Amino acid sequence: MRHEIKSRLLPAEAAALRTRLQAVMQRDPHAREDGTYDIHSVYLDTPGRRALTEKQIGMPLRHKYRIRYYNENREFFRLERKSKADTLCDKAGCSLTRSEVERLMAGDTDWMLTCDRPLARELYLRMRAELTQPSVQVHYRREAYIYGPGNVRVTLDSDIRTGLWDVDFLSPAQPRIRTQSDDFVLLEVKFDCYLPDIIRDITCCQCRPMSFSKFEACHSYD
Repeated sequence: MRHEIKSRLLPAEAAALRTRLQAVMQRDPHAREDGTYDIHSVYLDTPGRRALTEKQIGMPLRHKYRIRYYNENREFFRLERKSKADTLCDKAGCSLTRSEVERLMAGDTDWMLTCDRPLARELYLRMRAELTQPSVQVHYRREAYIYGPGNVRVTLDSDIRTGLWDVDFLSPAQPRIRTQSDDFVLLEVKFDCYLPDIIRDITCCQCRPMSFSKFEACHSYD
């Protein structure tokens, strides 16, 4: 499992941090020429909002399931389970086809029972036993940097939005609503066993550790 530190930055703080990150870290090789990429996710939850409630009350061990695609590529999807144990986090994932995502979003889950991907079968059991279903959409822009020692990943997330459920999650014409009134950038620092001093010095000078969930923020508009 990995450590994760979050902090909200003002745009000016993020700009100053970006300059320092670029001096010592590598950009994510999957990003566009400007160093960013867009993430589009739909999270699944029970009708009683179990995952949301566990986040709000701070359950020490909790899980969330989500389906996501990147930029505007609606042909490559990832099913992910994000687990949280106190301050540690872990992520498991597998690929999905567009047809599989369309069937899942339409409530057709029979194909998941015999799927060759264990995570899809795990979600199938959740959907049948707990009525887990698509719950909330989360869209944002990410700028990511990587550093080998410590397996460090630093991300700057901005323009967090959610979608309307009367429009298809996969539709390119879907309207998206900003979830925050103030303009801020979410800093996330993720690492394995240790955080190298050079990265700690760069990030912690502006880092005011806090708890913030894009999943929770977008639920305010569902």
